[in-house]
Amino acid sequence: MGCFIVLMKYGGERLFLQITGGMHVIFSELKEGSISLRYGENPHEKAWVYGEPAFQLLHEGRRISYNNLLDADAAWAVAQHLKDIAPFGAVALKHQTPCGVAVADTPEEAVRKAIDADAESAYGGILAVNFPFTLSVAKSYKKYLEVIVAPEFTEEALAYLRKKKVRLIVPSRYDAFVGKPAFGALVVSERILPPLEFQLQVGKPISDDVVMDMKLAYVAVEGAKSNAIVIVKNSVTVGIGTGQPSRKRSAWIATTLAGDKAHGAVAASDAFFPFPDGLEILAEAGVSVVVAPLGSKRDNEVLKRAEELGITFYSASSRVFRH
Repeated sequence: MGCFIVLMKYGGERLFLQITGGMHVIFSELKEGSISLRYGENPHEKAWVYGEPAFQLLHEGRRISYNNLLDADAAWAVAQHLKDIAPFGAVALKHQTPCGVAVADTPEEAVRKAIDADAESAYGGILAVNFPFTLSVAKSYKKYLEVIVAPEFTEEALAYLRKKKVRLIVPSRYDAFVGKPAFGALVVSERILPPLEFQLQVGKPISDDVVMDMKLAYVAVEGAKSNAIVIVKNSVTVGIGTGQPSRKRSAWIATTLAGDKAHGAVAASDAFFPFPDGLEILAEAGVSVVVAPLGSKRDNEVLKRAEELGITFYSASSRVFRH
């Protein structure tokens, strides 16, 4: 979302990362920006923003916090990636992890689907969209949200939303970098969504609608914390298993959340299946299509098991870990 680093405690030499037009430059002196954060990751901790985030804060119903800012940036990244799939895409997110991701034929439907995908988790979360936020969109949902991120807000939408305790953010660009302090240094990585082009490995070719679900699942799983499994059906996520050291456990969480909606659905994995067990959990829940990178020494075993289970398996070009 911009050239800035959000810090809580940072000892030793202080560094400021500036990213402009794909180039990054390190400065030895940090300058505190104009944004004052409510508190750090927890209320008893302080937080600071160094540099000027590349966005307009159109409304601050309550002072923005450290978590708000990082969540808004994470949601904006997913919303930007949705542009590769459809003109109307939305993501509801909390703790830098998607609650629901959807594309639809109208902006209102995209927002409703993203929030309703996991309405309980979306409460008090972040909403990011890849389209102008109109009054009609603002009236299309009822859930309490902490932050809304959009490329623009109409004047009518602003007048309506300014009556609420919500922060409204309009980013000026998207910078495809992520970074974190580590051992007194600043570690920075590019964040690049691989081409949404998948190769059929097992099974028969799928319909265009299912291809859309497969692309959506891969965008959503790229935005989830590793290890991640995401299940999609009818252009919306129905189960997101995320943040687990075990891929099998992420598959179990995703299928448990999806329930009956997993039948005939698409699942995406952010990395290869090291064993067939995660695939077996998806198949038992009724998932019919799986997309994942290859690269395991047991790829042949996994693909053979997919064929035995009647799963159509597509390979993705790259792993999409998120930490």
